[in-house]
Amino acid sequence: MKTFITTLITASIFSVIGLNSTYAANGSKEKAVTTLNDLKNIKKIVANGNVEILLLQAPTESVKVYDSYYAKNALIQQQNGELRISSFEKEPLTVAVYVKNINTIEASGNAIVKTVNKVSFLELNITLKDNAKANINANTVSLYTNVTDKASISLSGAAETYYAELGMKASLNLDKFKAETSDVKSLATVYAQHTVKRPTLNEMLIEDPFTK
Repeated sequence: MKTFITTLITASIFSVIGLNSTYAANGSKEKAVTTLNDLKNIKKIVANGNVEILLLQAPTESVKVYDSYYAKNALIQQQNGELRISSFEKEPLTVAVYVKNINTIEASGNAIVKTVNKVSFLELNITLKDNAKANINANTVSLYTNVTDKASISLSGAAETYYAELGMKASLNLDKFKAETSDVKSLATVYAQHTVKRPTLNEMLIEDPFTK
């Protein structure tokens, strides 16, 4: 499969095939938008660092990078259906990703992933860690979320089946989400249950037949 790799080096160098840049009429870099059109069959999005991903569903796949001063230390790379987006600047890099049908989202660092309007996929697997955040409005047949560390996710829409794993410090908002069948496992709940089941010293002495 053809591999397409694009590395953003400076705000003024865009020489990769399939990448177009537009600027404000006065030449201000603050209005720069870099469009990557040579993308095909995106199935997985991996976001890392200080990036904000705007996820949209469209018949034609593409990526728009709203890059004013973020060209340094930023990377957008597609390989074998996986789209990787990362930036480690102080200010977040905003990237709009237009996809037909994906099945996996992974985010770490301070990455933010949020849908623009509702999306519809057969299945969707979402993994968040570190301080990553996601706001997903989707209709799916199968939905799985794994949220750890201090990551958080807010879901809206619906799924036939929903399975979730939640870390002790992670957060999950399901106020606007419906599922026909669901299973949410929280490490905080498991830890609390195990803590409650631990007998105290007095209980151990009372239950000891040799103390009677």
